[in-house]
Amino acid sequence: MPRSPAPAPVRDTERDPTPPPVAGTGRAHRRGLMVRLGVWAAIAAGPLALFASCAANTATGAAVRTAQPTARATAALDPAGFAQMFVSLWLRADASTDDAGARAVRSMAPGVALLTHAQNAQSAQTVQQCAAVRSAQIAPGYWSVVVGVELDSGSAVALRYFAVPVQVASGTGTGTLGTMTVAAAPAEVGPAAAGSAPQTGYPAAVASDSALAASTTAFLSAYLTGSGVLSPLLSPGTQLAPLSAAPYTAVQVVQVSADRSGVDGAVPTDGTLAEVWVQVTGTDRAGTQWPLQYALRMRARAGRWEVAALEPGPQLAGTPSAPTAAPSSVPSTAPSGTSPSSSPSAS
Repeated sequence: MPRSPAPAPVRDTERDPTPPPVAGTGRAHRRGLMVRLGVWAAIAAGPLALFASCAANTATGAAVRTAQPTARATAALDPAGFAQMFVSLWLRADASTDDAGARAVRSMAPGVALLTHAQNAQSAQTVQQCAAVRSAQIAPGYWSVVVGVELDSGSAVALRYFAVPVQVASGTGTGTLGTMTVAAAPAEVGPAAAGSAPQTGYPAAVASDSALAASTTAFLSAYLTGSGVLSPLLSPGTQLAPLSAAPYTAVQVVQVSADRSGVDGAVPTDGTLAEVWVQVTGTDRAGTQWPLQYALRMRARAGRWEVAALEPGPQLAGTPSAPTAAPSSVPSTAPSGTSPSSSPSAS
């Protein structure tokens, strides 16, 4: 018959109070010991680990920066100023000399011949000013710039025009702006055809004794002569700096015109707008009379007209005019770069 297993010995807990070992206790003890050893090892190697961590982060950051594309601004090359400078130097340079001006011209236009100046008073001409008046792109990277020149011979002033062919090459490297080269000698050409004077969009004459004319006269007199304060003449919210040095001693209003008729009667309701065109004559301290013209936007308020804006130029015929009334939520505007002015309350 099969033999039964021997019974486990009974342990006397009174003589041996140590609890019996639990299954897996040895493994847990060994695992805890390894964890403690690892913690102490990490603490002991802290400086080395920190250094290794920083080195790894630096290398990673460098790799990221290397992988990112380098942003580079592309400069737009404008040949107008280059051609203007070339013509100014070219007219002054002499083929028989090797001064700084002649060397500059040769660097801008390799192979282009310089002028040979005759040594006599009749041919001597002084360059008063040069200005690029128009540009045209002939082909990609190839331009023709017309430069106007004012030449003074001592007895007369002449205006002459030269077409300058300029080759433009954009830069390809970082910090490279590109190159411009005069491709050939200038060609003297005629001036552009003169156009007719455009018609302004102010068909209605304003009576000189009207409230609108009186407001514009008071404003321009204070603005141009510096006598008086501007702020009482401005609409609330309008900002306009006075002239830094008032150059005129007297101002005479020649004519006032408006964008529509009827605005020179009784002052309309608050918020009504009117565009006006004022022609004045300013007299400076030397007695010189200056013909000046101003486009003003006027706003009605409290039974009077106030200046809402000094416009950058006149309104031309055929362009839409300002609305007759401005929404109360839209503030007045003024030319950029002006300083704030206080606005008085309605009188």
